[in-house]
Amino acid sequence: MPARQHAPARSPVTRYAVVGTAGHIDHGKSALVRALTGTDPDRLAEEQRRGMTIDLGFAHFDLPDGVRVGIVDVPGHERLIRTMLAGATGIDLVLLVVAADEGIMPQTREHLDILRFLRVPRGVVAVTKMDLVADPEWLALVKDEIGGLVRGTFLEQAPVVEVSSRTGAGLPALTAAIADGLAAARRANADAPARLPVDRSFTMAGFGTVVTGTLWSGQVRTGDVLALLPSGREVRVRQVQSHGEVVTEAVAGQRAALNLVGVGKDEVTRGDVLAAPGAYHPSAAVDVRLRLLPDVPPLRHHERVRLYLGADEVIGRVRLLDRDALPPGGEAAAQLRLERSTVAARGDPFVIRRYSPMATVGGGEIIAVDAPLRRRGAAAAAALVSAASAGMDVRMREALGRAGRGGATLDELARSLNITVPRAAELVETLRGAGGVYGIRGRFFSAETVELLRRAIVAALTAHHAAVPWRAGMPREELKRRAFPSGDDRLYGVALDGLAESGAVTAGPAFVRLTTFAPARSPEEAAAADAIAAAYRHGRFAPPAREEVLARAADRGAADRMFQALIDDGTLVEAGGIVFHRDAVAEIEARAVAHLERHGELTVAALRDLLGSSRKYVLAALEWLDARRVTRRTGDKRVLVKPAAE
Repeated sequence: MPARQHAPARSPVTRYAVVGTAGHIDHGKSALVRALTGTDPDRLAEEQRRGMTIDLGFAHFDLPDGVRVGIVDVPGHERLIRTMLAGATGIDLVLLVVAADEGIMPQTREHLDILRFLRVPRGVVAVTKMDLVADPEWLALVKDEIGGLVRGTFLEQAPVVEVSSRTGAGLPALTAAIADGLAAARRANADAPARLPVDRSFTMAGFGTVVTGTLWSGQVRTGDVLALLPSGREVRVRQVQSHGEVVTEAVAGQRAALNLVGVGKDEVTRGDVLAAPGAYHPSAAVDVRLRLLPDVPPLRHHERVRLYLGADEVIGRVRLLDRDALPPGGEAAAQLRLERSTVAARGDPFVIRRYSPMATVGGGEIIAVDAPLRRRGAAAAAALVSAASAGMDVRMREALGRAGRGGATLDELARSLNITVPRAAELVETLRGAGGVYGIRGRFFSAETVELLRRAIVAALTAHHAAVPWRAGMPREELKRRAFPSGDDRLYGVALDGLAESGAVTAGPAFVRLTTFAPARSPEEAAAADAIAAAYRHGRFAPPAREEVLARAADRGAADRMFQALIDDGTLVEAGGIVFHRDAVAEIEARAVAHLERHGELTVAALRDLLGSSRKYVLAALEWLDARRVTRRTGDKRVLVKPAAE
């Protein structure tokens, strides 16, 4: 093997990218990686003995423009498709390898099918083993076959480069094609919460557990605490390495090896995910947009399949919502009900293979996680199609709607949508400017939630007025229990205040009523109210007991209702278990204040003399004065709290 004479001079690293190999077994993928990087990706003794890639291999090289390229070498054998899928996830560019002496083979086709669903953005086709082909007609046939294979795929316009890993021919051109492809590739989202699907876990002497993977989003730094999903266990990052070098942090789009504290090697498996705590949650049911390859058998409703997402493989069943079978080349909204939880987020690409016999049949993208069991039908399918095309503003509205009356903080909204807090703040401000969001002391609520609460308040008042038309209104606490049994109390206050400001309700200190409502009394009730008021007005400072007044009523039911109505409207005042007429307590207050202004203090005996009443009523009157903050008790005396002018 040549000593990489084609390799460009090393430049300072400005960004990172990941290239993955793909292609049939024994088409020269590992040899090509060795020629490009000088590193043998076949690290296992069995791989070197058999000359066959069994597990994922890793190597890297630097491009002249400062891009450090990590290469993930995948196995080509059909029995190792799961391993290939684990390595193909999160790559920026694929190197599809086709041997010149053999041409297109079964795993060439299946690998390309898989890559189409994983949304790999760009690629280069490497025609390897050129040193073994002398017949130009054969080579032309191979290249024509390649053109037919990639037609209609993301590789249709990809460069096709002829190379020989043994002689080094074509390697400079291949390196240039990779550089051009990566220059146009999308940048990974470094601002989103960290997420790294684990594709390898092992133990290093003196270090402990080490995991590797491609960082899909965010950043990971030494000392960070991450969640190991789906278990939810928290682990700490002791050290970060990238391509064999210790670094302070790894960023989205970069291959990374993390030395973890708090977990053993056997407790981390391929398919697990390391993520920012609280940012992602395992799910056993996902809504998806599903597409089948054009040359596969139909996929039946409730058929058992294998889902490949990130580096994970999960078995589950397909629920087709609006049909009994998906035809070849068809597309549909569907649900995947999984036999165990996996970590997914909206927009994630996935691949499905039949449970048995295992063969790639399709793939798609995640629409929603933690999906409820949906009733089958055209309406459910249409709802998923609509959700799949929803913009971020619509998704923010939906997140606020799900938060309901409890509301959500910016941190919670960012985690719900897998976006950064600044991005969540930007979306919330936009919606707030359009009247779609209410912000209350750091929590945010959808306008729809506020409007529903206002309707609930109006409905509760309407029902109350119909049931007890004689009452002055609905007690505040009763209204809150009826219209707002749970949620953030601050939201309730905003909704009620808004109704009062609009004139829809009148809110007093004790009662709330619809502004259009006026208490109504029957002739019997009006007569009972007059009689009760007269009895307490006449009783003055020694009023009668409630039962005594009610016992004399001609209509006991009407009297019971009017007693409460007179308390509601303030005609009668309850003080220390005694009921007074409001004129009586007003006079009690006036006499007490006048005495205090003259003498500075008031005793029970003094007030008894002022009122000419018994101790029982005087004590009740003093409790009322204390509760009203007219007086304050000091020992066995009262002093004035507020001036008489108030």
